[in-house]
Amino acid sequence: MRGARGGLALGEDESAALLEALERHRDHHFRRVRARRVTGEKAALGFINEVGFCTAFSPGLGVPCLREAIEGRREPALPEHIQHDYAIGMTWQIKDTLAERRMAYYGKAISGRPSFIATQILPAFLRLRAEPRGYLALYRRGELSHGAKLIMDVLGRRGASETRALKLSTGHGQPSQRAAFDRAMKELQEKFLALKVEERYDPFTYVWDTMEHRWGDALGQARKIPRAEAALLLVRRHFEMAAFGNERAVARILGIEAATVESAARKLEREGLLLRGVRLARMAGTVAMLASYLP
Repeated sequence: MRGARGGLALGEDESAALLEALERHRDHHFRRVRARRVTGEKAALGFINEVGFCTAFSPGLGVPCLREAIEGRREPALPEHIQHDYAIGMTWQIKDTLAERRMAYYGKAISGRPSFIATQILPAFLRLRAEPRGYLALYRRGELSHGAKLIMDVLGRRGASETRALKLSTGHGQPSQRAAFDRAMKELQEKFLALKVEERYDPFTYVWDTMEHRWGDALGQARKIPRAEAALLLVRRHFEMAAFGNERAVARILGIEAATVESAARKLEREGLLLRGVRLARMAGTVAMLASYLP
């Protein structure tokens, strides 16, 4: 039944049944069922390309998760000894191989968590989140920390660099500066300025590079996409896979403005894909959902 403001008003039993139907949609597309679970690198790449973007290790955020898809069940808890966990081990290996071959993007992109983005979706993220005039433009506007700027200065001069070299070159060499360095690297990944491109194991260290050097082709493609088109692509893919979500939460997950998500959701509502303003059992506020599940 339609509510007074055009949303959907449901009884408690109807709402609970609808929520479970939407969760089953996620079970299928997030591969949270044994019959569809990811069993290897090829299947993982197929999964990433199908969903468009996913977290690597963190389930329960309302987006697909590779570790969860390897487990083939809803929101598996972290085991006590993660070094012996099959799903975590496979995810760890896949993030190395796919990123190194540029078969998928890997970085702290979704909710600030380690994530994968399919290559065909990456330009849309870059259009909405990367500063086309570069890191100095962000720094001059006060939107990039000084520590992050120093790291970009070094990467720009030297190219791909190991963690220790970056720390020493940017004044983060002391143990007391570790947290500041980690914050700066997280900031650079979230702004699609720098990324981890390799993990070396003897001795263990990370190698970092700039997005311009590693994914310059995707940045070039991003500049040709209208912002509204990029937003529509990401929001459409999210709801096609996740079936429902609070629009402000979706904006936080994707790292884009709430108004941008709302505008895209309104267009998808006009197209008949979404129904907005729905209240579901046990959920605060309202959500948008696939209209095909309309009772």
